[in-house]
Amino acid sequence: MASGTFQQAEFAADLAKVHNGSAPAEYRNPQEFFSRTYLTHGLSALLVGAAQRLSGRGGDPVVELQTNFGGGKTHSMLALYHMAGETAVPDLPGLDQLLAAQGLDVPGGVNRAVLVGTARGPQDVIKLKGGQTIRTTWGHLAWQLGKQKAYDLVAEQDARGIAPGSDRLEALFKTCAPSLILIDEWVAYLRQIYKVDGLPSGSFDANLSFVQALTEAVKASPQTLLVASLPASQIEVGGEGGQEALTRLEQTFSRVENPWCPASQEESYEIVRRRLFKEIPGPQCIHRDNTLKQFAKLYRESRNSFPQGCADEDYRRKLEKAYPIHPDLFDHLYTVWGSLERFQRTRGVLRLMAQVIHTLWMSEDPSPMLMPGGVPINSSDELLRYLPNAWESIIAGDVDGQDSTPYAVDQSAPNLNRYAAARRVARAVFMATAATEGQQNRGIDDKRIHLGVVQPGEKIAVFGDALRRLASEAKFMHRDSQRCWYSMAPSLNRMATDRAGQLEEDLVLDRINKALSTDIKAIKDRGHFAAVQVAPNSSADVPEESGGVRAVVLGVAHAHTGGNDSSHAMTEIKDILLQRGNALRIHRNTLIFIAADHKKLHDLKDAMGMSIAWDKIVEDAAASRLDLRASDIATAQTKQSEAKETVRTRLKEAWCYLIAPYQESPQSDVTFTASRISSQENVLSHASKKLAGDEALLPEIGPVRLNRELEKTIWADKPHLSLKDLWDHLNRYTYLPRLKGQETLVKAVKAAVSGMSSGPFAYAEGWNAKTNTYEGLVMENAPHAPVVIDSASLIVRPDVAAAAHRLAATPTAGAEQPRTPDSETKVMASPAHGGQPQPNVLAPSSEPSPNRFRGTVMLSPARPGRDMSRIVEAVVEQLTTLPGAEVSLKLEIDAEVATGLNRDKVRTLMENAATLGFIDKSVEWVGGEGSD
Repeated sequence: MASGTFQQAEFAADLAKVHNGSAPAEYRNPQEFFSRTYLTHGLSALLVGAAQRLSGRGGDPVVELQTNFGGGKTHSMLALYHMAGETAVPDLPGLDQLLAAQGLDVPGGVNRAVLVGTARGPQDVIKLKGGQTIRTTWGHLAWQLGKQKAYDLVAEQDARGIAPGSDRLEALFKTCAPSLILIDEWVAYLRQIYKVDGLPSGSFDANLSFVQALTEAVKASPQTLLVASLPASQIEVGGEGGQEALTRLEQTFSRVENPWCPASQEESYEIVRRRLFKEIPGPQCIHRDNTLKQFAKLYRESRNSFPQGCADEDYRRKLEKAYPIHPDLFDHLYTVWGSLERFQRTRGVLRLMAQVIHTLWMSEDPSPMLMPGGVPINSSDELLRYLPNAWESIIAGDVDGQDSTPYAVDQSAPNLNRYAAARRVARAVFMATAATEGQQNRGIDDKRIHLGVVQPGEKIAVFGDALRRLASEAKFMHRDSQRCWYSMAPSLNRMATDRAGQLEEDLVLDRINKALSTDIKAIKDRGHFAAVQVAPNSSADVPEESGGVRAVVLGVAHAHTGGNDSSHAMTEIKDILLQRGNALRIHRNTLIFIAADHKKLHDLKDAMGMSIAWDKIVEDAAASRLDLRASDIATAQTKQSEAKETVRTRLKEAWCYLIAPYQESPQSDVTFTASRISSQENVLSHASKKLAGDEALLPEIGPVRLNRELEKTIWADKPHLSLKDLWDHLNRYTYLPRLKGQETLVKAVKAAVSGMSSGPFAYAEGWNAKTNTYEGLVMENAPHAPVVIDSASLIVRPDVAAAAHRLAATPTAGAEQPRTPDSETKVMASPAHGGQPQPNVLAPSSEPSPNRFRGTVMLSPARPGRDMSRIVEAVVEQLTTLPGAEVSLKLEIDAEVATGLNRDKVRTLMENAATLGFIDKSVEWVGGEGSD
């Protein structure tokens, strides 16, 4: 494009703009206009006839510009307008030679009238200086031809909206001769007044009466020429009113015998060049010559990648003749698109190229030539004029635009995006095949695609890669062997997409949960997690255990949104943390949660839907329920494998939220930390490492830090702590450190007693209440101490341990006695802060402590399980965790049935009671004797 200057074409409006002086200079200036106008055979005949008519030497009085080939009607009117203007014919390039050869000239002082139906509406009233108003087409015509003098001849008809007769118009033309009348877009004007009354322009019938009178008057008036354009395409007619107007106008103009054709197919190419580009002569063409040289070199050196003949000298001359438009694009337009019945070869090509070049010019496209791959399909409305409406959505989704598949393919790979390779390939295939819908032998091969997209300096292999990716993802692009084409019929990709869209969401979600469970269970290395629970249906599915930290991987229904404490994930986490079914959860500090990102689930659902769809297509093909070719079946199987891999990848990407509960202190509420973890093959190992790095899970803990944490909440003034109780507390309370497992606690205790000096606490195997001494007490220098966590083992305060050690070494009267269990602070449980049990410190007492608890409670017969679980948690477990405690439970059932128990029911009750080990069982009649 560097050797030519683009001339934007505004075809429908140019005539009016030229007349009122607002058109660009290249249209408004007669000399500039004719310098770029190619005088085709049809246009030459029109100009010669017009010169004859205006000179009074014959010629047709009325010319109807209408042709099935289209193109050039408005441009021809502009040529007539400038020919009859103030510039002398000898000063108009090309026209001077044409008329001189015929011995013709154009008289001076030709009065011109221009009426464009789209420039003024039927409701518009023209107000002139001095108060003069013009309402109708005939009033406007008279004013343009002869100002006030001519207007006065039709003033009354203009005011009343009644068409003047042919006699009055003939008198008008006699006064204003020679006259040129140009009427464009007449149907567009008339259809606006169809079945509409009361407009200033007059009625529909009055305007058609004017048409009849006008043609008759012009025919009878020497040196008066009427040229009117009528649409040849139904697209331009527009509705019932337009059709009626066109029919009536065609009947009126039927007297015109000679058909008019502005350009043949061979002449149309030159029209495009002259209309849209201005030649730059001389040395400035060096860029063009270099471009042509590089293209010829490309085709010569890579002749196997392009169609046969492209490396020949004949094709180089074709490149030169077509420059800056690539010959391949012209070939598609005149052969493929030209085969469409409604495609107007000259006008259609000209309008399309004007629109395309304008878009590329405004976007500063750097391409050395305009090629099929460079046509911006998404902004070329002209193409859609000749295609079914269904193509509009296909183009937007599958061919061009920022929401299209080719754009997404380009964005997925930097080497493709560098050249916009997928977009250019899609455009080239579309330009070559979209117009052949329904025809045989569709498609173009790879070499023809390369011809339409590859420019000098670009790698051909990049476009081959783009084509392969695009053919596998586009929904309306088909590929069979080496040929590729677009069609309105969906491809296998579209079939899969449609099937995926018809799937019920519950099925997709269930398959995601199953895939999640399969992937998680296949992980052998769980990192620091002792157990994993995948996609629990409710809190009841998460076990109540104290053997270590459990990772709860929430299902697809419980996704998390960053910063949202009310997300589905957080709601489920809070329920699982507080409850296990209907019972309160005890070991809350053993749970860590992994949840999916709500936004990423959308892509995962799409991927799973496509995976299910491809599975079904392969299944149906194997069962002969689909009529697919062998190549289609192979493609479907490949897509099936790719879809499964995509699901696995997006599963890892989606489950990226790691959520852990914690408390700052026993008095504060439970809060949650939510952090992202990157996509990893082993999400469990990665999550546990993340927790360990954030110290939300401790694989190891030193005795000093452990003691520091215990001093905050547990030690109080107690002389020693039960290791079994301590481990239970660490599992229960989220304000305490979360240890990986019992071994972590054991190592901390061993570390406390393994040094050369006393640690923050000592270890004892047990307490002997009879002798008030610690058994197996070790304080230091004991790296191999047999530390165990059971109901007897203890950690002891260092001062208490030291006193006990001295007492054991030198037993004397009055020696300091170690604090005994009677003075130990008891740890009791009571609901607080989110239902978590909290330790209450009771003051030491010198009186004997009670050693027996008895209680009776009534249970609801409707929900006994709920009541029992609460009783077990709040009372029974508090007793069973005490060293040496012996707890027994009894359930007493007393039922009265007013209607009595029949024999079968009695037998069932007695047998079941015996099976369940009832100690005492009987049935009786109240007031009578019982029976066993």
